[in-house]
Amino acid sequence: MDAIPKITDISSIKGISSLLALPLLCVAYILQTGANVSWDGNIWFGVAADLPENIQLNRLILIFVLKSLWVSFFAALAYGIVAYAHSEVNFPFLQVTSVVLIGFALFGIFAAETFPQIKAVNSFWFYSFVVWGVFLQTMREQLDNKNLGHPPF
Repeated sequence: MDAIPKITDISSIKGISSLLALPLLCVAYILQTGANVSWDGNIWFGVAADLPENIQLNRLILIFVLKSLWVSFFAALAYGIVAYAHSEVNFPFLQVTSVVLIGFALFGIFAAETFPQIKAVNSFWFYSFVVWGVFLQTMREQLDNKNLGHPPF
C-alpha cells in the first residue's frame, strides 16, 4: 500500500514542479552553454582562470544572472504562447508536450549508453524535462480550472 502515492504527495510534486521549473531551466542552460557570455562563437565576457578568485566568483554570479534573465524571457514568452494556444486551440498540446518531455527525459537518462549522441546534451536537461513535464500538466489543470471559472487550486 505504501507504493501508491497519496493525493497530498501528488499535490506536493505539482507545487514543487511549479517552483523549480524555471530555476532548473536556468541551471541547465548555463551548464550546457558554459560560464561565459558569447555570441556567434565570440566570447564577450567570461570567467578567466588567471583572474583572482573573488573576481571569478563575481563574474560567475553575473553570468548566471544574465543567462537566467535571457532564458527566463524566452520561457515567459513561451508560457504566454502556450497558455493562449491552450485556451484557443482544441488540441491537447500541453498533455502531448508533457508526455514527450518526460519520455525524452527517461530516454536521455537510461539510453545514453545505447545512443552516444545523447551525451552531447548535459544530463541536467533530462532531470529538468521531468519537472517541466509535471509543470505542464499542472499548468494545464490551472488553465482548465480558470476557463471553467474555478479557482486554480
